[in-house]
Amino acid sequence: MRLTAEVSVTRGDREYEATLTIAPTETGDFKASEVCMSLVHPMDPESVSGARLVERKGDWHRLALAVPWSGDAPLVLGFRGAGRLPKVTDQPYGVYLVTPDGCVEVDVAGSARREVCQGAPVSGDGLAFVPRPQRVEVDGAPLGCPAALHFSGDAWNTDWLLRLWERFDEVEAPRLDEAGLAVREERAPALSSAFELSVRGDGIFLQHRDRAGFQAGQAYLMQYLLQWPLAGSLPACELAGEPRFGYRGVHLDVVRHFFDAGTIRGWLDVLALFQFNRFHWHLTDDDGWRVESRVYPQINETANWRGHGLALPPQMGTGPSAYGGFYTVADVRDTVERARSLGIEIVPEMDVPGHARALLKALPELVEADDRSEYRSVQHHNDNVLNPAMEATHTVINTLLDEWCELFPGPLFHLGSDEVPEGAWLESPTAKAWADRSGESPANLHGAFMADLEKAVQAHGKTPAGWEEIRTGERVSPATWVFSWQGVEAGQAAAEAGHPVVMTPAQHCYFDLAVTEDADDPGYYWAGTVDLSDVWHYNPLEGLSDEAQGRIQGVQACLWTEIVTTPGEAEFMWFPRLLGLAEVAWGSNRDGGYVEFEHRAGQWMSILAHLGIQGRARSMGW
Repeated sequence: MRLTAEVSVTRGDREYEATLTIAPTETGDFKASEVCMSLVHPMDPESVSGARLVERKGDWHRLALAVPWSGDAPLVLGFRGAGRLPKVTDQPYGVYLVTPDGCVEVDVAGSARREVCQGAPVSGDGLAFVPRPQRVEVDGAPLGCPAALHFSGDAWNTDWLLRLWERFDEVEAPRLDEAGLAVREERAPALSSAFELSVRGDGIFLQHRDRAGFQAGQAYLMQYLLQWPLAGSLPACELAGEPRFGYRGVHLDVVRHFFDAGTIRGWLDVLALFQFNRFHWHLTDDDGWRVESRVYPQINETANWRGHGLALPPQMGTGPSAYGGFYTVADVRDTVERARSLGIEIVPEMDVPGHARALLKALPELVEADDRSEYRSVQHHNDNVLNPAMEATHTVINTLLDEWCELFPGPLFHLGSDEVPEGAWLESPTAKAWADRSGESPANLHGAFMADLEKAVQAHGKTPAGWEEIRTGERVSPATWVFSWQGVEAGQAAAEAGHPVVMTPAQHCYFDLAVTEDADDPGYYWAGTVDLSDVWHYNPLEGLSDEAQGRIQGVQACLWTEIVTTPGEAEFMWFPRLLGLAEVAWGSNRDGGYVEFEHRAGQWMSILAHLGIQGRARSMGW
């Protein structure tokens, strides 16, 4: 049985008033004692009518009904809270009733509008590359798509090409055959650009300066080879280019909502097409710990599952049934290998000391029983911060670092360090003892812990990184990379102070933010809206001294998944905005301006649709 409900919202300047009405059942043969739901902007407990708020953990609210409900008449609940709830994605979701026989889910009317781009025919006159290389020379003579291709040598990643071609529906792609059109490559260390690619009627030839140049040139060739069978014929061309930044990243939160390893690997195939070479894998947070631990199996058993009655309650609308998952050691290794084959380095993130509620629930020995500190995180948790003054914290985190550093061979290791709420540790006896020994405030434990972890990561031969808050107390050295997220200012300050910096300001790079202010257009809005033009026009070096500009390693798109529940929804938020950031990261030839880019983006959105990617339709506004 599933029930239905409607929500009505009255919006003030700073406060909302909402009514949730659950429709009566046909039978009315059960008694519900509680209503539970996810709500982004918490309700005021004193404002609730028809029930009493008895528990709130994060965005999960549990309300005891004033009178048990049997379903024979509408159930009406009223409440108020801070904020305006301007988006349909702000409304209560993951609603369910608790009855003696179990939980009953409630479908809430009103959903986000997601019009998906369709796979229109691809014109042979419209050869397009994203990001646009610095040099593109097109010969108007059309080349018919060959029946077969022959790749010489073992450098080519033909498995990648075949996986992409297999996604096409009712499109016949060339076969790989020794009698096919010759595809050759050659290393040329003295080449003036990273690569030069020539596609002619008598063959395809890629010259490259080094391995990175080969990967870049191969990605452009893959773009050509995807367009060729769709169009039937394309003009001959010559391409050459050099990336603007060495770090061209895409971040994905797999904690708030989980995406299996096969889905991740499929996305890597697509990201590599557009010259992205880093995948920042956000693997831990308050709501889950997504990497298998062989040392602490209780993490796998407890920290990865949310549901009614579990140690971690439902969050972000996941409802009463057990929700979650984790990546096994084999999953991680297979994904790392797929990324390596595509020229992508994986940057794992273990987010500490805040955002650690899942770990604390799995390992309660990390909780100090006598800690009376009072705090509330941005996500409304009061129990999500590790205590760096406890020896057990260091033992566990260093052991997990050992496990992770063996799994992830890349040079960069992200430690999170963001959003540690004010008030943590202030009433912890262990933290007070640390303060007495060090002569510092317990609040300084954040910076001290990051300095300790910096050394631990370096001992594994890796470079530490963190969000902009990793500079709290200025305890980490300039060797630590800083990811600027709340705006450009923190990144600029870190670069001027000597840190390598990745710019990922929300106003240009957070793709969980909505594209428009329309109520049914999904996404957050705390940093405004981010449309394709906002992304494409972003200049990461603006406002920096020449010396600091040299410390900007690159840019990164971030997708947080509180309201992104399926692979299709992730793709809807990513595309076409990822195409805009690809141009920023590569430093594309901008002849023709934004209008010309938007035309190329439109062509690629159609190609992506043929690949099964559910990008945002132009009709919704880009």
